[in-house]
Amino acid sequence: MELKQKTIALLLSALDNSYDEALCKGVNLACQELGYNLVVLPGNYVNREVTAKDKKPFIYQFNTLYDCVNSSNISGIIIAAGSIAAFTTEEKIREFLDNYKDIPMVLVSSIYDGYTCVNYDNSNGIRDGLDYLIRTCGCRKFGMLKGPSGNSEFNQRYDTFMEMMKKNGIEITPDNICNVHPSDDNHEACKLFLKKNPDIEAVFCINDYSALDLCDEIKALGKTPGNEIKVLGYDNTIQSSKAIPPLATIAADPVMLGHEACAYLNIKMSGRNVDSINLPATLVKRESLGADDTAYISSSSTRHLAEMDTDEAFDYIFYRLRRSGKPKEQLKEYTAFARLVESLRLLTDMQNIDDDAYLMVSKYFVEFVTCNATRYADIENLIRYIDQLKVDSVTRIDPESQIYFETIYQDLYKCILESTDSDIRAVEENSILVRESIKKFVQLTGDITDGSDENYSKLLSYMNSIDVKTGYLYMLDTPVEHKNMTKLNLDKGFKLKAFIQDGSIWNTPVENQDIPLSNIFDNDFIGGGIFSTIMLPLYFGETVYGFILLELSEKIFPSCEFISFQLGQSARLINLLKKI
Repeated sequence: MELKQKTIALLLSALDNSYDEALCKGVNLACQELGYNLVVLPGNYVNREVTAKDKKPFIYQFNTLYDCVNSSNISGIIIAAGSIAAFTTEEKIREFLDNYKDIPMVLVSSIYDGYTCVNYDNSNGIRDGLDYLIRTCGCRKFGMLKGPSGNSEFNQRYDTFMEMMKKNGIEITPDNICNVHPSDDNHEACKLFLKKNPDIEAVFCINDYSALDLCDEIKALGKTPGNEIKVLGYDNTIQSSKAIPPLATIAADPVMLGHEACAYLNIKMSGRNVDSINLPATLVKRESLGADDTAYISSSSTRHLAEMDTDEAFDYIFYRLRRSGKPKEQLKEYTAFARLVESLRLLTDMQNIDDDAYLMVSKYFVEFVTCNATRYADIENLIRYIDQLKVDSVTRIDPESQIYFETIYQDLYKCILESTDSDIRAVEENSILVRESIKKFVQLTGDITDGSDENYSKLLSYMNSIDVKTGYLYMLDTPVEHKNMTKLNLDKGFKLKAFIQDGSIWNTPVENQDIPLSNIFDNDFIGGGIFSTIMLPLYFGETVYGFILLELSEKIFPSCEFISFQLGQSARLINLLKKI
């Protein structure tokens, strides 16, 4: 069947962490550039057994999302195989991938022969970090927080660690290796690891999440990460730069990973072959590594901060704006930053710094902070860079201008810190608004009085409380009992009970409700134009009631699990009331 619009499916293991969110944003950006629709399917870990210890025994129902896509309803597929395969074997994940063998496919964060894979280089950046710890810091007692063996990228990071230890004659015992979960709370595991290794000097962690948990436990012992114990993470998440002390890490931008994966998928969809690729990952030296604050790691060498030109400094500080969809020169943050740096450098060429010079520079740093540039900046890198500009200039300033010079920099630091505090308050205020909207959502979804179809459109009316203006509510003809690690049969298709478009809610006429699986993302009720959506299951316990397709929004990322469960309870109530 020829689809009206090319649609890309992105299969993830979750959307409740910054890595998957950033990967999703990169794919979404590329789809918008290419003119493709996007459907995000945040399933759960493939082939993971449910045990009595599981706090969420029915979360496996999110895996039913993977059964909703096939060659009849999507044009291409991107699979975060490294994440969803974390708790299974290569044999099982290959069986899973065979379900989509007729669809152009790209895998991310994974390495499987016979598939096009887009990954970050799991060797060079790690070698740079470990080499720095061994040669510069003199560390000889190492440990590692190791991820699940089902993830091929994690295995490669472990192999690189062991290779570097062997190369440098450093013995590693089983007690020096701690198994952690890539996204769950690992504080208890880290506490036990430190107890077993009281003389450990340096630890490489499989990702920033586990590294930050380790740093918490180091501080709980009265020690400081970077002093007594040096810590190196991986991914360069936003949390790593804002940690106290800031976490040294390997920069592997998931936004770029998602964007490149979509670009490679586009080539495959055109019928051309494409090889796998490893994107460069580089060491980011911060205080948890005991790093020299006057140096940074470029793609080619270690260099002094003051040697960077404006473009390079912007990339170093504003790496979160990569793949923004605009040329750097069109970003207001770049323009404001470039003017600020130029004005600071002009100070060193002035015969005398006076009131006019102060007003000139202050104009540009006020412009810089008022355009919210600090929201996207790595604040530690920004301060380090400005510090170095100051140090590099101060020796050339005549004594009579020193007071003005110092005042300019003091006021600049003050503006940046005030702006950062404002950014933090804005995040906190937004979190409060999100919590309030969720409370309202809970109250409204409990207001079901009978089992009529009108209640389905009532559910969609509650989407306004979480700023969702477009969505499609698909119900199964009859609820289905679904056990873990089994496939959900969707051959009978769905009933499109109701939909919302641009905030307007519609009940679907009974004669038009039947929608086959092949048209779930592409039917007469879905409006034209490019759309980005996320699909969630409606379930309660072992029973699946249907699915909801919602526009992708910022509030969806941290709340998809909650929304799914809450709507599932409402669907269950409607179904029970039908029988009365």
